[in-house]
Amino acid sequence: MEFSFLNDEPTSIDSLDRSKYAEAFAQLIQSCQTPMVIGIYGTWGVGKTSLMKLIKSKLDNSNKIKSIWFDPWQHQFDEDPAVALLHTMVDDLKIGDQGKKLLTIIATALSSILLKSTTSLSITDIQELGEKYEKERFLIREKQINLRKNFEDLIKKATKNGKNRLVFFIDDLDRCMPEQALKVLEALKLFLNLPNCTYVIGVDRFILERNIKCKYKENELNETSYLDKIIQLPFTIPPITEIDTLRYIEYLLPTDVKEVVPILYCGLGDNPRQIKRFINTFQLNHKLASTTIGKSYSSKLLASILLIQYRQPDFYKSIVNNPRLLVNITSEDLGDYTDLLKNDPSTIQVIKTAGFSSLIDISPYIYLSEMVSAREIRFDVLITDTGNNPVNVIKEYRDLKHCPLLEAKEHFDRGLPITIASDLSRELAETIKKRFVGAGATISII
Repeated sequence: MEFSFLNDEPTSIDSLDRSKYAEAFAQLIQSCQTPMVIGIYGTWGVGKTSLMKLIKSKLDNSNKIKSIWFDPWQHQFDEDPAVALLHTMVDDLKIGDQGKKLLTIIATALSSILLKSTTSLSITDIQELGEKYEKERFLIREKQINLRKNFEDLIKKATKNGKNRLVFFIDDLDRCMPEQALKVLEALKLFLNLPNCTYVIGVDRFILERNIKCKYKENELNETSYLDKIIQLPFTIPPITEIDTLRYIEYLLPTDVKEVVPILYCGLGDNPRQIKRFINTFQLNHKLASTTIGKSYSSKLLASILLIQYRQPDFYKSIVNNPRLLVNITSEDLGDYTDLLKNDPSTIQVIKTAGFSSLIDISPYIYLSEMVSAREIRFDVLITDTGNNPVNVIKEYRDLKHCPLLEAKEHFDRGLPITIASDLSRELAETIKKRFVGAGATISII
């Protein structure tokens, strides 16, 4: 694989050996009793959407299956997401004018469009308004009574009177506002649980249950039982295996940096999207390093620095100021960071595998890692000593903070050290440091 950036979109390429899951779901969907609601559970980045796309691609080979992809979060400001879902179906399946007519009737009954239109009448039409209100309220009530039948008629048309099955893939429901997510679930329970329909929902169960709990008062609703009543077949995506993680990293990396595979495997974890994002960062740093560092460049050292930045941002800030922490590292010689890292043996293993020594200048790698970061690192600037002329330092602080001289002096009277700036990029922190060192102060960047 040549050098290329990887987008953050779900993929239909099975690089994680999940085709076996997709095949099983495709067979189940073609033979199960309907209606059926399947939940694909997983946290951000584990591949819910990619698995659903694999399932859809296998079903698309069948003439008896018609699949519809629906992103409810793109319609969360619609009055009723069930109408948006059906609208997507009508468009995708090209049902025609009769389908659109049924959809209009359903939308009218659900959202009371006719009733709302009367609110635009002027006050002078009050008598006519009253008559129209009663007439339209009767029509709406009649349409609502027939709502279920209208849903059935539309689905029958979409399935050609039961000759085909419909599979709705509902993705990223947890990205919706709680109220809209619940509207989709209620629609599945009340209106869309119809023959020949299967619904595959990709969602982070924890977030969805939290949204349900936020919507309802304490003890008013058990969010777990609420979800279980709607989703009949839950499936939690398992973590990718160690061998699959290794193969995935190898698959994503260009051929000229395969030597970093063991380091990345040790430090990246098993979330596919996070792996992909990190490798994008590494690849750009690698290309820059190849032209700026020269013959002494080591891709292993670069990968190690980026992984420290990614896994342990506080320790990364320390090695920026004290690179010797990386030399002959053990869990016992880390000083203040022994407790921080002793529970993270992977980071220690990454450093050992990279092979730092006292002869290696890591400043170019630090410089690159701050330009293209694996994780944004911010720094604080502290004055630890005002030197021989504290008045100059106080004046410099006054100019930095745009405050009166007396207020600046009172700040220093409280004692040292003093944090003079926080949450800065390394470059800006160094700039401020130079100002105060010029005034005679001793500065620490942490």
